[in-house]
Amino acid sequence: MTIEILAEYDVNISKQGIDKRFSDNAVSFIKTLFERYLSSQIRQSGIDEGWLGQFNHVRIKDSTKFDVPEEFHELLPGSGGSASKAGVCIQYEFDAKSGKILDMSITPANRPDVKDAKETMQNIEKNDLSIRDLGYFILSNLFHVDKAEAYFISRLNTKTFVYEKKRNKLKLLNFEAIYRYMKTTGTCQIEKEVIIGKEEKLPVRIVIELMPDEVFEKRIRKINKTNKKKGHITSTEYINRARFNIFITNIPKEKIPAQAVTTLYKIRWQVELIFKVWKSTFCIHKTRKMKYKRWLCLLYAKLLIVVINWDIIMTHRIMFYKKFGKMLSIDKCFNTLKDKIKIFREVLKYDRLMMEETINRITKILSIKHWLEKKKNKIGFEKIIYLLYCKSGLYVYI
Repeated sequence: MTIEILAEYDVNISKQGIDKRFSDNAVSFIKTLFERYLSSQIRQSGIDEGWLGQFNHVRIKDSTKFDVPEEFHELLPGSGGSASKAGVCIQYEFDAKSGKILDMSITPANRPDVKDAKETMQNIEKNDLSIRDLGYFILSNLFHVDKAEAYFISRLNTKTFVYEKKRNKLKLLNFEAIYRYMKTTGTCQIEKEVIIGKEEKLPVRIVIELMPDEVFEKRIRKINKTNKKKGHITSTEYINRARFNIFITNIPKEKIPAQAVTTLYKIRWQVELIFKVWKSTFCIHKTRKMKYKRWLCLLYAKLLIVVINWDIIMTHRIMFYKKFGKMLSIDKCFNTLKDKIKIFREVLKYDRLMMEETINRITKILSIKHWLEKKKNKIGFEKIIYLLYCKSGLYVYI
């Protein structure tokens, strides 16, 4: 680094001199750059066709955690157990329609997702659609979304009380009876109007998908192993529910049919790919021993590069989808843009007039051999998007 600074800027500085410059001011500077970029992100129009056009934002949120040097444990306590004494969690939320990043915050690893759901529920706006996994499941949050005239699609927590109305009385939903009915009739999916919550009640639609026996058996083996360690016994109710994938939503039937509810939920899986790219391509989780302020500067700098590249990819994804009807591979695009970082750096340093030409080169590169590949016997992201934007194709592909 000292050699590069001397060669590029004719500044002679020692290794110790560089290390001293990773100070509170340096952290504040890099963090401010990151936060300002997020707040002034490129406003993309998105693809407002089909079912997604009914919502302002389609909010996809998840988190990723990784260990950091144990010396950071007072500032970033780990999640305990066999993990490191120190760890970091990155909460990430983006709009599946436009690609805009709605939230990216760094917290200690011991802060659970459900706490984040409580503390950020006010971010949900009218007519938003929120899609999250069970880690964020909390009934008070779902009530808040409903009262805000927004929508949610969520998996159902196994401990949540579910009632259906029969002869003007609320009765607990019998999942064992539902299994017998679906098995006997060969039904793969059913939908019901139900009410959830033991105290405060919330009317929702429940979509129940019957899982293959091997999936059910794998789930039971896993929970039995966990419960055995804790000295617990797996309840009959858990066993009955483990036969299904169970989704709940407050979206009216006339807006979204049951088949589309489960398809929409699959968009959430894209966030796992994004985290994989962060780690495999940008190595945000790899940290050697260094002082905390230096590590924090490096993390914010890496995340800044990630979100700039994300903007470039999402802008091209929308443009190419409208033009060619095909989706870009996030993984392929990130790998290519990482290799082109030096080009952007040179343009910004020496010749900003070349920026337009450079962007045109990137556009040409991304339009060749960067398409999302279709996987056999799986509904890929491109097909999910097709189903959402081309309603008539829904029953053909599912």
